[in-house]
Amino acid sequence: MIPSWHTAPEFSHRGYIYKPQVDEDDDGVRKVWHECVNRTDPTDKMVSNCTPYRFMTKDEFKEFINLMEKVTA
Repeated sequence: MIPSWHTAPEFSHRGYIYKPQVDEDDDGVRKVWHECVNRTDPTDKMVSNCTPYRFMTKDEFKEFINLMEKVTA
C-alpha cells in the first residue's frame, strides 16, 4: 500500500516540482496522481501516467519533465 501523501518524495527539475496527490477509494486502496507543477506558475501542471501504485522515482520524474519539454517545445 502507498503511504500517505505526508511521506511523498520531493523532487525539483527544470523549474517543476513533483507534487503527488494520494487518493483513497472506498476499499482503502490508495492511488497516486503524479502532478508536476511549475515553480513560478502553479497553473502550469503536467500529470504523468506512471503507475498509480507507487510514487515516482527521481529518475522517472526527471525523464518525464525532459520528455514533456521536448513535446511542448
